[in-house]
Amino acid sequence: MRRRTAWRRILQGGVGTSGWMAAFLLGMAAAMFLKLMSAGGGVSESGASHTKSDGIPEVMAAEASEAGSSELAGRPRMPESGSGDRKDGNGEQTHGAVGQAGDSADGEGGAAGKDEAPDEPLVRVYLAEEGRVETVPLETYVLGVVAGEMPADFELEALKAQAIAARTYIIRKLFTAAQDTGDVKREYDVTDGEADQVYVPLKKIREMRLEREEELARIGRAVAETQGLVLTYEGEPIQAAYFSTSGGYTENAEDYWSVEVPYLRSVPSPWDAQLSPRFEQKVEMELDEFYDRLGIRKRDRKGGIEVLSRTAGRSVKEIRIGKKVLTGREVREALDLPSANFSWRIEDGRITLVCYGYGHGVGMSQWGAQALAKAGNDAEQILAYYYRGTRLVRSASLAASFESFKT
Repeated sequence: MRRRTAWRRILQGGVGTSGWMAAFLLGMAAAMFLKLMSAGGGVSESGASHTKSDGIPEVMAAEASEAGSSELAGRPRMPESGSGDRKDGNGEQTHGAVGQAGDSADGEGGAAGKDEAPDEPLVRVYLAEEGRVETVPLETYVLGVVAGEMPADFELEALKAQAIAARTYIIRKLFTAAQDTGDVKREYDVTDGEADQVYVPLKKIREMRLEREEELARIGRAVAETQGLVLTYEGEPIQAAYFSTSGGYTENAEDYWSVEVPYLRSVPSPWDAQLSPRFEQKVEMELDEFYDRLGIRKRDRKGGIEVLSRTAGRSVKEIRIGKKVLTGREVREALDLPSANFSWRIEDGRITLVCYGYGHGVGMSQWGAQALAKAGNDAEQILAYYYRGTRLVRSASLAASFESFKT
């Protein structure tokens, strides 16, 4: 099935840009800051932490330039300690877009539908549970992703930031596929789960619309008010990575994927500790299971556990366990930990790992976005903070580069 060229109308319409916030507030409570610094410090074998403090840098203001696009920069209003209510952590949350987008704030949700534009690009989504491909208009796909990746009761500006990130992710994905000159033709563009972005299919959206109409309307509004908006860097859609919860700082891209990305840099995100139900979690297991899952033989287990280095985001970069040296990511994945920012304690033949944050830590923190939105920041300012030096494009300026892109 040949789909229609659509990039001339992806970015149609504009969204009014609000004035930049003038004040950069640094009202962090001492108790919260000490807790975050402790979580991010080096950890000894006994589990005691060594703290190291860093100030929160300002986001430099920049004026909009060129018609049809605006430089993403500004001074976001920083949340005060304790702003907002702490969410109930009883509901199970899903991983979303591991490796590209991130570990999501919420795996539940829904979206209100919208009419298809006559030449809107189509997205083919592989539904893993059903074993079939669902083809939907691009903006409908974005609705389904926002529904799957972020709780509907988040602030509207946080939902809008999520919508822009989700749209940017799929547009980059489609653009990359269009540049592939290989002969292999895929039957779908994206999956509906962790490999890409969590997506709620049409059938479930229709069912949820009957039960949670108001929540779905909020998601629909966030998508509609950002229709066509994407993040770019040097003229191309960015790798819009995002994740659920920061352990105090986001990560540099190269510390997780071994590839440096200029706009995916470590920034402080301490507010997650006050809002996210997954900021601190414990994982406990027998010591033998711990070593076995890490592939450490019994003869190599002597020598204790020592963190050799940490990332800019305060996660474990390298760690020596017995005679074996592993990366924090390797430990996280082998033990299925919430994050690579962890400490531990060993008692009575068992090890308890205390993890801070949830997800790979690269790009936008979804709970951080919620905190910034609660403090009065709009979607543009939230995105400017987490994706440094990017540009929010809302005109046909991007469409020209997609002239030969058939969808």
